[in-house]
Amino acid sequence: MKYKVKDKVRVASPDSPALRLGGFLGFRGVVYSVNSHATAPYPYGVKIYVNGQARFLNLAEDEIEPVSAPVSVAGDSAVDHPSHYTWLPQGLEVIDLAECLNFSRGSAVKYLCRAGRKDGSTELEDLKKARWYIDREIQRISKEQGK
Repeated sequence: MKYKVKDKVRVASPDSPALRLGGFLGFRGVVYSVNSHATAPYPYGVKIYVNGQARFLNLAEDEIEPVSAPVSVAGDSAVDHPSHYTWLPQGLEVIDLAECLNFSRGSAVKYLCRAGRKDGSTELEDLKKARWYIDREIQRISKEQGK
């Protein structure tokens, strides 16, 4: 078996029917189970997050790739995986965190994580943007709770 439990992978199989993958092509996740039985068609259990909700997929070896592998489709790394969002350990990207949160919280995380990394001259601006999204979330929650 090529992958083991806790390996970080990306759903990346241009050969599989789009319907089988349910539109999850390109999503990153973690292998949570491996069925080593020789006849298992989809031996890897992979956990991904979609809009903050965990999804569990059963995938074949040729439907996933290591998360550290280059992007399968031709693209611009400055757009697809900019360095100011990919510095976290073990292949984790800021978007992996942000997609698990609502918009305001995810945006705050994005600006906090990139502060001082995208361009040193925008560090203070990024921190102010993060604070703006945090303040907005506080206002939303306060309004909901009537406080």
